[in-house]
Amino acid sequence: MTTLAERKKIAEWVLNTKDEVLLDKVKELTLAKSKAAKNFIADYNREIDEGVERVRSGKFSTHEEVEVFLNTWESK
Repeated sequence: MTTLAERKKIAEWVLNTKDEVLLDKVKELTLAKSKAAKNFIADYNREIDEGVERVRSGKFSTHEEVEVFLNTWESK
């Protein structure tokens, strides 16, 4: 069975059910997924804003500085 066929079957099942518990669970899952996506986007945007602010304030290391640090750390 294809994904599209499975989706149609599930949609028909949900549309035709009178089981309130099932409907509550479907709603719960849908809202949880939506909320997780919104939280991911908010966290992603916050991390970008924090990174931009660190660069603007000079709190960053160049690639060369990081290599020196790593070589020093690895030699210990």
